[in-house]
Amino acid sequence: MIQPNMVNSSFVRPGFGDLPVGSVVAFAGSVGAPGSAPENFSTDPLEAWGWMVCDGRPLTTQNYPELFAVLGYVYGGSNDQFHIPDYRGYFLRGNGTGTQNDPDLASRSVPPGGQGLSSGVGSIQSSALENHEHSYNSAPAPAAAAPSGTAAGAPSATASLTTGGPVPGQGQSSKVPVSQSETRPINASVNYIIKFTYGLMPLNR
Repeated sequence: MIQPNMVNSSFVRPGFGDLPVGSVVAFAGSVGAPGSAPENFSTDPLEAWGWMVCDGRPLTTQNYPELFAVLGYVYGGSNDQFHIPDYRGYFLRGNGTGTQNDPDLASRSVPPGGQGLSSGVGSIQSSALENHEHSYNSAPAPAAAAPSGTAAGAPSATASLTTGGPVPGQGQSSKVPVSQSETRPINASVNYIIKFTYGLMPLNR
């Protein structure tokens, strides 16, 4: 059992042990292409510091006991193998269990191959656009007959629109047309990385 106050001055640099294993942070630097598990923790300087990118890779429970103790099989795996989360392309959201802050909680699901709870940490949710309605303003003035020489078919001389929102019972409001493949806020791309060990492994040079 790793104790929070255990420090090995030979392997732990100042600040290295401040965050618990399983912590996920946004990393502004570039990382290598997804590959196999860095079993010797020395394939990348990022991993030499005890972090790896959240790309869903499989790891062995024997080589990563600290991280397995935190994640289990929530993100997939079985027996002596488990997966880390794959957060590529995802926005992260605080777990809303026990609150009213995730009104579509029932639409959440476990990640592919995962063994967690559909409403728990690690669950995913597809994109959506909230149902909404738009109000409208009345016609500014009654319509009149078209002047001589213009196209025929003038509108009714009586304005029928009134100010307000859609009236219940008189049909559904029209759907909002989709102009892109998703609904998204302004954003910037980062790499999410996860801490996998309390110890620091030296690089093989």
